[in-house]
Amino acid sequence: MTLLRDASFLWSMLHVVFVFLIFFEPRHSWRSTIIFSFAGAGTLLVLNVLLMFWLGHGIIMSVAFFTCTIPTMLLFFWLSEYRDGRFFFLFCLSDTMCFWLLQLTNFLDRLTGDTYVVLFISRLVLFPLAEYLIWHYLRRPYRELQRKLTQGWWLFTAIGLIYYLLIMCTAVPVDVAMPDAVGLMRILLVMLLMPLTYMAILHSLWRQMQIYENIRLMEVQRQDYDALCQKMEVGRIYRHDMRHHLAAMEGLLQYEDNSGALQYVRSLSGGLEEITEPARCANAAVNAVLTAYIVQAGQVGCTVETKLRVPEKLSFEETDISIILANALENAIHACEKLPEDQRRIDLKMELTDNQRLIISVENPCPWPVSFRADGLPDVPKREGHGLGLQSVMNVTRKHGGLFRCQWEQERFILRVVLMPPVEQDICVKKKRPNWEAAAVLAGLLCLVILNCVPALADMLETIPVLGWFFRIVDLRTYALVFWKN
Repeated sequence: MTLLRDASFLWSMLHVVFVFLIFFEPRHSWRSTIIFSFAGAGTLLVLNVLLMFWLGHGIIMSVAFFTCTIPTMLLFFWLSEYRDGRFFFLFCLSDTMCFWLLQLTNFLDRLTGDTYVVLFISRLVLFPLAEYLIWHYLRRPYRELQRKLTQGWWLFTAIGLIYYLLIMCTAVPVDVAMPDAVGLMRILLVMLLMPLTYMAILHSLWRQMQIYENIRLMEVQRQDYDALCQKMEVGRIYRHDMRHHLAAMEGLLQYEDNSGALQYVRSLSGGLEEITEPARCANAAVNAVLTAYIVQAGQVGCTVETKLRVPEKLSFEETDISIILANALENAIHACEKLPEDQRRIDLKMELTDNQRLIISVENPCPWPVSFRADGLPDVPKREGHGLGLQSVMNVTRKHGGLFRCQWEQERFILRVVLMPPVEQDICVKKKRPNWEAAAVLAGLLCLVILNCVPALADMLETIPVLGWFFRIVDLRTYALVFWKN
């Protein structure tokens, strides 16, 4: 049966490298990285197997930090694209995930008779299953985190290192007797806390990245909006000063200075072309954004048909409207550039309903079928600097409690957004509403601590009829007594 034990160990060590490489960002080509990775990992594996047969199987968990961890870390540090906290956090994350599975399969085998059969089968199944889930659900967002976040990793690395040391110190080798009840409880607590902590860390990093991306995108959109507003102001000045221009041309013609009048008209026409407004509505922000992107669409031979029913004042922030229109039109223009010129047409509809809901619809031809992810966004490969437009539109829609929908039908891509009017009173009420769930949890924890810190109080409460059973359940001495008897 020891053959199963040794085979399961070799299988597990091999998959430690697999898990790490799923998240890894190499400095060199993947071919060179894989060759060096498995050459180095294979050499370390052989050395550890020889050490295990020489000193015994139980020694491997005690010296693995020096015979496996440190050499492997140095190898991949040389191969890594990132040589900062991002690398060390990934190293701690992948190793602790694999050691967590090793500990879990070890306990499963102990509970079923310590025959190594369950140990071998569970590791044979759980490691590939974990890698499948990581590849499909964690790999892409984590690699995006590595690329876009460069700060804040060292703190999380310290947390990962502590969990790594905890697992190494509390690990029970396969040939060593199980610890007592207190030791077993420590191990279980570490195994429960580790995945919860990593989930909290990754969630925090993801939210941090989203905040950075939204701030960056909103700053870009704000700059574009300011530039458009300046251009609109120049247009107003031109229209206001038109009578002065006419007077100047009249004077030139009276003096029969035809060449001067012609030159004046040409210079004036050039200035007017720069501020031409292809689409007009009462709202200055909407008109400014449409001016820029309709001109951009015309430069690629794309026509934009608009149906606008928008008042001069809107209850939504101008930057939010700019983000929706700019990203929607920019995506539609890029899609039309790939089509023949006779098919390049964008339909834009924008209306403020009687109940103050703002409805925006953008349609463009799309002869290729589009699949969608669970969050409603198109499932297309992301390139550097792309793929954030519709995500920003969705974020703005959620900010206003609105509706966001992308669909593909009859060879057309359709984006529909509905923004709900802000209700300031409801928002204030929600902010002032107390969090009763958190208060109840804190009160329960406080009672639990007091009961277990004051034994006399717990003894008195346990004598109460009917309710005494509840206090005996939350009294940790009850379980300590059971473990002691066993």
